[in-house]
Amino acid sequence: MSIVHPSIIKQISREIANGNTCYIHKSTKSITTIDNSTEDKKIIASQKQAQSELERKIDNYLKFENLSPEDQLIIMKDFLEELPNKSVRKQLSNALNRKNPVRNFKQAIESDIELNQHWRNFNFEEYQRWVSNAIIDAYNY
Repeated sequence: MSIVHPSIIKQISREIANGNTCYIHKSTKSITTIDNSTEDKKIIASQKQAQSELERKIDNYLKFENLSPEDQLIIMKDFLEELPNKSVRKQLSNALNRKNPVRNFKQAIESDIELNQHWRNFNFEEYQRWVSNAIIDAYNY
């Protein structure tokens, strides 16, 4: 039996992949999302207040933010191992070994629609695995 329904894991994964912050209440499993991309001053003020309240009661919540650049790099390197085409793998590996590896990698995959879709699917699955593992760790399973 899952601690949290897979649809909640997908929702959190989608939100943090988009740069937002999610809080999931440990007992009710309700999700609160802080939209970090909004530029509306009223929404920003309202969300800062909501986030302050959540942080004051953080023991009742699990907090999810975007993966660190280091974790993103690990996922990108894992993706290379999924690729059967050695020249594409080499091209992406070179992108990851230069300055600004994340940006270089994303630019390299954007030029190929099929590769880009494969990357998006792989990346989303990895985000879901990361969220799921964090939830399992938090519930000490």
